[in-house]
Amino acid sequence: MAGLTVKDLVAAFREVGLDPGDSFIVHSSFRNLGGVEGGPEAVIDAMLEAIGPAGNLMLPTFNYTGNIARPYFDPAATPCLTGIIPELGRKRPDAVRSIQPTHSVAVIGPDAVELTKDHMAFRSVGVGSPVDRLAKMAGKVLLLGVANTSSTMVHVGEEYAGVPKVSWYDKPTFADVLMPDGSIASHEIDTSTSCSSGFDAVEFPLRRHGEIRDGRIGGARLKLMLGQDVISRVCEMIAEKPDILLCTYPGCRPCTGARRNLGC
Repeated sequence: MAGLTVKDLVAAFREVGLDPGDSFIVHSSFRNLGGVEGGPEAVIDAMLEAIGPAGNLMLPTFNYTGNIARPYFDPAATPCLTGIIPELGRKRPDAVRSIQPTHSVAVIGPDAVELTKDHMAFRSVGVGSPVDRLAKMAGKVLLLGVANTSSTMVHVGEEYAGVPKVSWYDKPTFADVLMPDGSIASHEIDTSTSCSSGFDAVEFPLRRHGEIRDGRIGGARLKLMLGQDVISRVCEMIAEKPDILLCTYPGCRPCTGARRNLGC
């Protein structure tokens, strides 16, 4: 059985709502697509073709708080742990990767430098972070074969809502980072990411307001939404029920700690 082509992928991305000039972050599962002629590189090519040269593709090139790179995080060399599509995308010569040891992003597009600069001056996925900047420029979120539990934009909404998270660790944790001038900087790991197990709760309010566009390509469902819509719905949900996005697993330190801080 023939695999999906770049033409097939571009058509599916356009049908779900990716337009020329769009900026978006994609969370993806290449495996769920099924066969693709040209492999994951073809998926990246198709996304870039769908948005054209004026658009920006943001890829989550995360290492997470539990996998701090040793001896230091090197944005040019440290592999990411978020799948084959972002890993290959960050290696492209036109990709710019932010300098942040746990939740860096790579961007391909005319605004790559602006979107990725000074990442360590902000909480990793907090207000002012690259993902928040993307939302502020009417950026979109594409879920390719994954659920809202993979959506980093929900974390940004939590930050705007002021969810009082706690760390996975008992004491402050630091990561060493290779800076552009060759020096090594020590960066404190923040609590803006924590647990996302409960994030599928955002699906209902987004759908109730007609803010998710659905599609399918190969074996993967596509969901497209505006980042600012996600942030707004998250803030509304938390205002009504502060612990709605926190998981109920007793061993989850960030969620149990946040519930304690909230008095829930």
